[in-house]
Amino acid sequence: MLNKIKTSLLSFKVMTAYLVLFFFSTIALFCFSIFLLDSGISKMEQERILPKIDSYIEIGEEEGTTALVLALRSQHGYNKVNNIFIHLTDANGLTTWLTVPQQLDDFPSSNFLPPDSIVLDDWQFFDLPVQNDLEVFSHSFDDGSTLFIGRTTERQEMLVESIRAIFFFVIIGIMLFGGAGGVVLAYQVLRPVRNLTKTVKEVSKGDMASRVPVSDPKGELDELAELVNNMLQRIETLVIAMRDALDNLGHDLRTPLTRMRTKIERTLIEEGSYEAQRETLMDCAEEIERINSLITMLMDIAEAETGQMRLKLEQFAAKDLLEDIAGCYEIIAEDRNITLSYEAEDIKITADRHRMAQALGNLTDNALKYTPNNGAVTLSAVKEGNFVILSVTDTGIGIPEEERERIFDKLYRLDKSRSEKGIGLGLSLVRAVVEAHEGTVTVSDAPKRGSIFSIRLPQ
Repeated sequence: MLNKIKTSLLSFKVMTAYLVLFFFSTIALFCFSIFLLDSGISKMEQERILPKIDSYIEIGEEEGTTALVLALRSQHGYNKVNNIFIHLTDANGLTTWLTVPQQLDDFPSSNFLPPDSIVLDDWQFFDLPVQNDLEVFSHSFDDGSTLFIGRTTERQEMLVESIRAIFFFVIIGIMLFGGAGGVVLAYQVLRPVRNLTKTVKEVSKGDMASRVPVSDPKGELDELAELVNNMLQRIETLVIAMRDALDNLGHDLRTPLTRMRTKIERTLIEEGSYEAQRETLMDCAEEIERINSLITMLMDIAEAETGQMRLKLEQFAAKDLLEDIAGCYEIIAEDRNITLSYEAEDIKITADRHRMAQALGNLTDNALKYTPNNGAVTLSAVKEGNFVILSVTDTGIGIPEEERERIFDKLYRLDKSRSEKGIGLGLSLVRAVVEAHEGTVTVSDAPKRGSIFSIRLPQ
C-alpha cells in the first residue's frame, strides 16, 4: 500500500511538473504571438497610410504649406475621416489645419497639441486620456510649420483584443488536453518504474527467475530495465553456483574435519605411545594446513575479484619465472616419468612475480595432475604485439568444450576430476590473479592431445 502511494506521488509530481512547464510555455508563446501580431498590424496600418503621407509632404515641400492646406481642404473638407488624424501647425505652433477622427469628435481640440519632444520623420504615439491612442508621423517644413498625420489605434486594438479572447479559449482547451496528456504521459513514463518495483518485490520474496518486462530496448528506462535483468541473471547464476559450491565445499571441509575428529577421539580413548600421539597431531596439523590453504585461497580470490589485491609490480625476465616453476615441479614430474620443459623468448614481464608464480604454478600443478605417465608438460613465453603470452601445454585428458567456461568458477570440478585431490579453487585463483593484472586466461585444445592454458598479459 505504501509503495502504491509512493508511486502515485511520483506520478503526481511528474504530471504536475509537466503541466506547469506546459502552462508557462503556452503563456509565453501566447504573449510572444500577441506581441508579433500587434507589431505586424501596426506596421500594416502604417504602410496603408504611408502613400498619403508622402503625397502631403511632397506638396508642402514643393508648393508650400498654403497649397497643402488647400489640398487638405479639397480632399477632406471639414468632414471627419474614420481613423485618420491630420494636424498642421505653423512656426509658432498654432493650428493651421486639423482633421480629427470620428472616434475623437467630442474630444477637445486643445488635447491634440503635439508633445514637447517631437521625433521628426518617424512614428510616435500620442497618449490620450481615452481608450484610443494616436500613432503619428511628424515632418517639419522649411517655413517652420509641422505636419502631424497618423491614425487611431482603435481598429488595431479591437483586432488584437478579439484574437486575445480567441487565444484565451484556445489556451483553456490546450490546458485541458495538456492535462489529459500529462496523465497519460506520467502513466507511460513511469510504467517501467512500476514494472521494476514489481520485479524487485518478487525477487525479494525468493523468485529469482522474475524479470523486468522490456518494451523498447532503445528507451532510457527500458535500458535500465535491461541492466537490472542482466544483474538479476548474474545474481541467479551466482546463487545457483553458490548452492553447488557449498555442496562441494561442505564435502571438502567435512572430510578433513571428520578425519581429525576421529583421530583425536581414537587417541583419547586408546592408550597409545608417544610416537602414536605425535603422529596423530602431525596428521591433524596437515589437515589444518589444508583447511588454512583453502581459506587463504578463498580470501585471495575475493581480494582479486573486488580489486583489493595489492600487487607489487616489478619487471623480470619471463625465462626466469618459467625456470623457477619448472624447478619446483621437476621432482613430481620425474616420479611419474613426465617430461617437464620450458621455452621462452628474451622478453620482460611487468607483474607481481609472487602472484604470477602462484597462478602459473597452479596451471602447472593441474597439468601434471591430469597428464598420464610418460606424458609431457611444456611451459612457454612468447611476445604477441604489446602482450606477453604465458602458456602451459600438456598431453593430458583434455577438457570438454562445453566445460571450458565453467572450470574457472569457484569450487567447480569436472566429474572426471572428482577422484583427484583438490578443492576446485586453483583455476579460480588463476583467473582472479590474471584479471588483477588486467590480463586474460583461456583454455584451448593442444595440437595432438591435451590442453593449452594461456595467460595473456599487457607488457
